[in-house]
Amino acid sequence: MDTITSIAKIDTIKESVVTIGNFDGLHRGHKVLIEKTTEYAKENSISSVVFTFKNHPVNYFRPNSVKNIITNSEKIEILKSMNVDYIINIPFDEYMTKISGHDFIKEILLDTLGAKKIIVGHDFTFARNKEGNTKLLKELSKKYGFELEIINPIKLDNVRISSTNIRDLISNGDVDKAYKYLGRYYKLSGKVIHARKIGRTIGFPTANISIDEDMIVPKVGIYATKVYINGKTYYGATNVGYNPTVNGKNLSIETNILEFNDDIYGKTITIEFLERIRDEKKFNGIEELKIQLQKDTNYVFKKYICKSKKLMVQ
Repeated sequence: MDTITSIAKIDTIKESVVTIGNFDGLHRGHKVLIEKTTEYAKENSISSVVFTFKNHPVNYFRPNSVKNIITNSEKIEILKSMNVDYIINIPFDEYMTKISGHDFIKEILLDTLGAKKIIVGHDFTFARNKEGNTKLLKELSKKYGFELEIINPIKLDNVRISSTNIRDLISNGDVDKAYKYLGRYYKLSGKVIHARKIGRTIGFPTANISIDEDMIVPKVGIYATKVYINGKTYYGATNVGYNPTVNGKNLSIETNILEFNDDIYGKTITIEFLERIRDEKKFNGIEELKIQLQKDTNYVFKKYICKSKKLMVQ
């Protein structure tokens, strides 16, 4: 498996099947395109190619207007796990805004990548002024003799799977619903940073992580989460919010990690959002806050840790 990070570094491939897309989030719908690509490649003994972008094209024109569902490195890891032969993972830059749709197809997809078949979603556009579209692909498939497959919207429970819908669900705190369409739980990674350390003084120490401004952050509230630290898995109660009871002012993501008490300052951990438990609330003092935090952690312990331990025993 090769990962290619610029147009200039693409080596000529004799024969391939290519799918093109932003693959924003690599959700269940995207996986249909990629699975069709790898299956066709295997059946015809040619190479499978996924052509995608490091950054969302919209953000090239309007920086930071679209938040990421996964990081670029996560996208690569998922694609590797799907047994893709070549991953073209380039920045969407000025070059992509100037090349014509015809030249992109002829020079890159056909002449360089040796595409015998191209697979795209029904609404995907590329190249200058979005002129690379299904209409142009249909015209050129007849002219140059390559096979074209256009995938209609993929639906689950009669709802179209889309990155926009998944992003909205995460923003609204519906992380369990996002899981259904994404195919995995939404997660955030960050370095554990020093904060006010108030939780430690009231018996609920938390790991605060740095917030990646490029990633979408779930709605303010308390979440049941799975926590990955140094290759090991734990569960926790994560607060996304401002800590109003102790007069917090800045947004933070902090997790009370259950059955864990190691010093992890400076280490990068991953938080996977399983479900939203409740809204963030300003309590009438520390004692009332402690009672609620105990309820939150008990909920996570009973629902997730006890269940996990029962499965291990079986």
